[in-house]
Amino acid sequence: MAFNKDSVQQYLDRLKKDVIAADQELANAVAQEAYKRSALEKKKRWSDVLKDLLATITETNRLGMIYLGTLERTRKYNEKSGKNARLCIDAIKILICEAKKLLDCSEVLKAQIKVLTDRIDNKIPAKGPNSIIANLTGLKTATDDAVAAIKDAIKALLTTYHEEEDLWGVLAGEKGLLYQVVGSYKLMTDGKKPDLEECASCHPQKTPLFPMDDESCDFYTKTKRQYEETVDELKDLQKDVEVVSCKREFAQARKNALDKALAAALAAKACETAPAPAASKR
Repeated sequence: MAFNKDSVQQYLDRLKKDVIAADQELANAVAQEAYKRSALEKKKRWSDVLKDLLATITETNRLGMIYLGTLERTRKYNEKSGKNARLCIDAIKILICEAKKLLDCSEVLKAQIKVLTDRIDNKIPAKGPNSIIANLTGLKTATDDAVAAIKDAIKALLTTYHEEEDLWGVLAGEKGLLYQVVGSYKLMTDGKKPDLEECASCHPQKTPLFPMDDESCDFYTKTKRQYEETVDELKDLQKDVEVVSCKREFAQARKNALDKALAAALAAKACETAPAPAASKR
């Protein structure tokens, strides 16, 4: 059977060129898919970092708000306790003043009893258990006991007064618990305690620290926005990977088909150009 060698060779040459082009196309598709998958993996890792960071911030904010609530309740209780301590101090001062007045009166009474006893002691012969002198002596003894008891009470009141003042100082004094609680609240919300002086290395926050999920909290809002943008980018990258993966599969299929066609053409050419076997002689 006759055939056109030029046409066959041209066909083979075209197949070889197509195979080379298919190889290049496949290599490009593989490289592009690898690049997109690498970008996707990097973006996934970054997304996980942002996700963990956002979860940490959210948990920190939750605990911080609980702590702020505790500080606020403590402030209210401390204000009430401090007020009660101040009222106790005022009450003790009144008691001390009244006890001092009572002591003064008792001292006067004691002096008057002595004067009266001295005046009538030598003028009244009868000094039995029911006599005036006996009664005055009993009154003097009772007055002495009362004076001693009042002095003990005043000492106890003075001790209580000083202890109550110390208690008030701890609760609501200049640097007491109330001051510290309010300062801690300010530090958590404003980033700076009221009494801290400005310094070169101190830069108070311009926005509240807590609540962290407030729109004015730059760190939280930026992190949240960055995470949401990363999630959207992940979706786009996933679509890109699917597209380049399809291109790579198509390029692979085309290359496989061309390889088979070239192999078949070469095999056919080999058969056509092979010399015919010699006829046998009888």
